[in-house]
Amino acid sequence: MAVEIRLEQSKFKDKKGAGKWYARTVSTGVVTTEELADSIQENTSFSRGDVRGLVIALVDEISYRLREGETVALEGLGRFHLTVESEPVDNPEDFDIKTHVKNVKCRFVPTSTRNARTGKKNQNLAYGARVEWAEPEYDDEDDD
Repeated sequence: MAVEIRLEQSKFKDKKGAGKWYARTVSTGVVTTEELADSIQENTSFSRGDVRGLVIALVDEISYRLREGETVALEGLGRFHLTVESEPVDNPEDFDIKTHVKNVKCRFVPTSTRNARTGKKNQNLAYGARVEWAEPEYDDEDDD
């Protein structure tokens, strides 16, 4: 299996690449916690219940640590941290948390390694991924 792509035209009107075509990934499906637990159970000594329980506990602990203001780093996976969206103000004295903070979001930054020769970062989770064209979508009405 490989990562599938198709081309999409940029919809941004004010950007330098407006109207140009870019590769976009196409999801081939969603894998649930249950499916991951089944697969891990088959390949390790952990039971499906152990895996599910661990995932639930991990999510709960990550959420707690983020709410405490910490960044959570999972080696080999990445870092989670919270960010805020806020309305701008002209003067710092005018900023009110209840009025100007609009949203709190969780951000994830995948673990990466920097290529010493090129200086580019390579995301560990994407290492070795192959890219192929997605099958074209056909309109059923054209089959007549």
